[in-house]
Amino acid sequence: MTSLAIDLPMPPMQLRIMKEDDEALVRSGTSLARLMMERGLKADGTLLDVGSCYGRLPLGLLAGTDFHGTYIGFDVLRKQVRWCKRSLTPVAPNFRFHHIDVRNDRYNPSGTVDPLEVRFPAKIGSIDTISLFSIFTHFYRADIEHYLGEFKRVLKPGGIAVTTWFVYDDARLPLIQSDASVYPMIYELDAHTRYNDPDDPLRAIAFEESLVRSMVEAAGLEIVTIDRGTWCGEPGTIFQDLIILRRPGALKDRVRARLGHVKRRVQRTVEARRARRSS
Repeated sequence: MTSLAIDLPMPPMQLRIMKEDDEALVRSGTSLARLMMERGLKADGTLLDVGSCYGRLPLGLLAGTDFHGTYIGFDVLRKQVRWCKRSLTPVAPNFRFHHIDVRNDRYNPSGTVDPLEVRFPAKIGSIDTISLFSIFTHFYRADIEHYLGEFKRVLKPGGIAVTTWFVYDDARLPLIQSDASVYPMIYELDAHTRYNDPDDPLRAIAFEESLVRSMVEAAGLEIVTIDRGTWCGEPGTIFQDLIILRRPGALKDRVRARLGHVKRRVQRTVEARRARRSS
């Protein structure tokens, strides 16, 4: 693995938030890249990486997989994006990077783009697979809802999104508040949201699973699987909770649209009858 790290451009240490060495960076990136392939990313597919940062996933794709499709990454961190553009795109011209100055209380408080107005750098229905690692663990609910809407916009019918979260239900609630959790979620933001640090709520934020399901459904997506992570002391092979989302296929979209049309027509008929009775 060390030789792979040497063969690829490596970001300078001052850009690495985790401060890992070259070998650890490529090893973790390769692990993520192989996870993406296992969960449905095709070697010639189109991948949108939400939160590309200093290139962990693209380095892993280049070092540890045969991915040769189109990679599009974006991030709020300008210097990290600049490095990726200057260092990785010359090595792999099919890898493109974008800086979007999205405001985030923790990572980019002076950002000029409202998170509710973010537009992913991809056309409607152009993306096979989305990756989003350790992003929703630092987002408020409204921002997540907007991003899920963007998932629906850019994914092809049948496309998937590989995402990580901190989630809980009634059975898990005592555990996430205990010292067994890496981030004890002892503070309540609302009835369905908890966080770890009163001075920095977005350091780590967790959502009730029922809320996650309702947000996903409202965005016109569906949950494929939920794999629980080890972050709150449970056994497992991943740290954060891994949730695979899917944009329903074209047939299901048409059925849903037809049902919505019928529902609206029934509502109009009922309202018209009520109006006639009241007159």
